[in-house]
Amino acid sequence: MAIDWCPFATKRPIVADNFMKGRNGRPVKAVVLHIAAGNLPGVFPTFNDPTRGASAHFCIGKNGTIEQYVSVNDTAFANGLRWDAQNQQWICPHNNIVQPSWQDLTPPDNPNWYTVSIEHEGMPQDKWTSDMYDANMRLQLWLSDQFQLTYVAHRTLVGHFEIDPVDKPSCPGPNVEWDRIVADAAAIQAARKLTWMPINTDSALYNFAEAQNLGYPQTDEYEFTSGGATYVGQVYNLGIVFVKKGDWGNVLWMKKPM
Repeated sequence: MAIDWCPFATKRPIVADNFMKGRNGRPVKAVVLHIAAGNLPGVFPTFNDPTRGASAHFCIGKNGTIEQYVSVNDTAFANGLRWDAQNQQWICPHNNIVQPSWQDLTPPDNPNWYTVSIEHEGMPQDKWTSDMYDANMRLQLWLSDQFQLTYVAHRTLVGHFEIDPVDKPSCPGPNVEWDRIVADAAAIQAARKLTWMPINTDSALYNFAEAQNLGYPQTDEYEFTSGGATYVGQVYNLGIVFVKKGDWGNVLWMKKPM
């Protein structure tokens, strides 16, 4: 089972009236992006108002703040539709007939049962800040790990407008970079499967190499001896950095041999 609360989000649980415990046995199969149509400070009071009957799992601020209101193992009230079995059609919360473009809806199940919802601070026409984009990516990667999701635009990563095109035609808005988001997520997920070169940002060698613009480490740190002394070295793109062990303030470097 997924971890209930994201460890890097601010936990702000809301009243029980505005979400449902559990997911009616349905597995999460998509993340839905929303626009808050307002500022981040106003989101929690809205979702915590028992008369509103509305919620999302998360909201991301323009400054990169992430708030969480509902456990990801519970059902938030953000993407609800009702299936009219007699007429074989979907009905939105305002009792309008809707024709969703999201092809992975599964009648008669309420899509809230199998989605995670992320609100974003601002208005539909706003472009995301870089902090918001980075926070959204971090959260989506965490959700991918929790629910084994591979992001595909408009399939496993969708906008509210694809579920309710009548009441929410501009949610989350025209400036969401769908293809960029899924490509970035795929690149990061693929890179995570590789063995990365460890980087110790507190290392004297790393800090010296950074100051000298020697590039990135190409090896881990290694030890060697010379003149009876032990040295620590590391190869970077543009040079070999080394220092006598314990004499960390006197780092030396040489160009890599051609």
